[in-house]
Amino acid sequence: MDFLPYTQEYMLVVAIMGGMLLGFIWDIYRLVRHYVKMGAVGTALGDLLYWIVSIYISVQLIFYLSYGNVRMFILLGFVLGALLYFYGISNYILSAFIFVVDLFIKIIRRVLLFMIKPIRMLIGKIKVLMAPLRVKLQKTRNNAKKRYKFYKFKAKKISKNRKLMYNKKKQRKRNKRLKNKRRKEQA
Repeated sequence: MDFLPYTQEYMLVVAIMGGMLLGFIWDIYRLVRHYVKMGAVGTALGDLLYWIVSIYISVQLIFYLSYGNVRMFILLGFVLGALLYFYGISNYILSAFIFVVDLFIKIIRRVLLFMIKPIRMLIGKIKVLMAPLRVKLQKTRNNAKKRYKFYKFKAKKISKNRKLMYNKKKQRKRNKRLKNKRRKEQA
């Protein structure tokens, strides 16, 4: 018979606490999923990571308690601890975590807004000072647009006139050829 330094009651209590620890780690993962939208792939990877961590903790705890001897009451202790945690205090702990994280986020936002407020005021003052320049810039831009439209219109008109002139020249040449052809036929 192997000598174990711990009693079975002690191993059961530690296994129950181990199950509660695994439940606590699951709540931390749920908290992360609450704030970070992971999608299907991210959730699958997170679940896989949780199971790897939980298996590692369970195996280490079993090696620590019973030198690797897997006993039924240790496994039942893990299950019992997880059930006690999830049906007992999980909702309260998760709510407290969410409250603390929301409070922390709110404080960070207020600090950032407080730090940004002087910069906003400075930008507002600069906008007021630059308003006349902006009005002049808008007038210049509008004038440039009008000029562009005018020159574009003129360019189209000139292009159209050139086409007409080219067609007139072509018509004259054709008329001359027809006259010469008739003269040759009459002669």
